[in-house]
Amino acid sequence: MAINKILDNLSQFEIEKLCNLLQCDEDELARLYESAKKVYNDSETIYDRLLKILQQGNNVREATLIGLLCGKLIGFVEAEKKIERDIKDKLFNAFKKNRPF
Repeated sequence: MAINKILDNLSQFEIEKLCNLLQCDEDELARLYESAKKVYNDSETIYDRLLKILQQGNNVREATLIGLLCGKLIGFVEAEKKIERDIKDKLFNAFKKNRPF
């Protein structure tokens, strides 16, 4: 499994440092990322996500990483929604201004 495709924002050096910090290999890091995606997709609220992370039995470092990755996923979704709203508003305003009365 190519970890660079999963954690595409990290360089190979950063991945190695992260694996060293967590005392895991790249496959385990990929598993943690998949776990974070599953927690994110299966839960509606931040409280539920945190509870699921803690219930998985990971050590503190792994739980922190999963929490950070969930935060990254939450940020992407929120940014996507904001961009979509902005585009809709701009299109609506453009249509409204060009509309003859």
